[in-house]
Amino acid sequence: MRTKDENKVKAIKQAVIELCDTIGLANMTTAKVAKEAGVSPATIYLYYQDKTDLLSRLYEEVKDDLHRGLAGAITAAGDDVTAQLRAMLQFSVDRAREFPKESHFVSTLWTSQELLDDAAKASGNTAPGPLLTLYQRLQADDKIVDAPIPVLAAFASVPTLILQTADDDAASLTQAIDLVVKALMK
Repeated sequence: MRTKDENKVKAIKQAVIELCDTIGLANMTTAKVAKEAGVSPATIYLYYQDKTDLLSRLYEEVKDDLHRGLAGAITAAGDDVTAQLRAMLQFSVDRAREFPKESHFVSTLWTSQELLDDAAKASGNTAPGPLLTLYQRLQADDKIVDAPIPVLAAFASVPTLILQTADDDAASLTQAIDLVVKALMK
């Protein structure tokens, strides 16, 4: 049995993120990924079943990478759920600034769920972690509107979507965070 070549897996991941940014997911094929990664098309199938599996596993991995450090940001905000919400939104904007292509990749797949398998779709709303815990706290807080997690997640995505589609204007992003928080308050 072959061992996993981490360099090839990393090259495939970077190729997918780069191609998502330059040509989009609709135009991305495994052949284009292989060429961009500098591997044989057959190599992709050593690690992934098909394009859906490739996108789904990378979506989960990149999303987890982007959330690394989120628990600390939420904890540093104290016990107030509104302060934690603001901290999470600011953390997301900061990570999107630091990793714009990765953020774009996750956002693109989050809004194109038909390209993901059921496990990847579920990971966005049910995977244990600081984000799910915060969403559950928001749902339980009587100061916050009663909304399901996908609705909370959609509102929470607004500041990073603004960052991806407009100039990186700190005042506008602060205003977007304020508007999200106000929209979720009763």
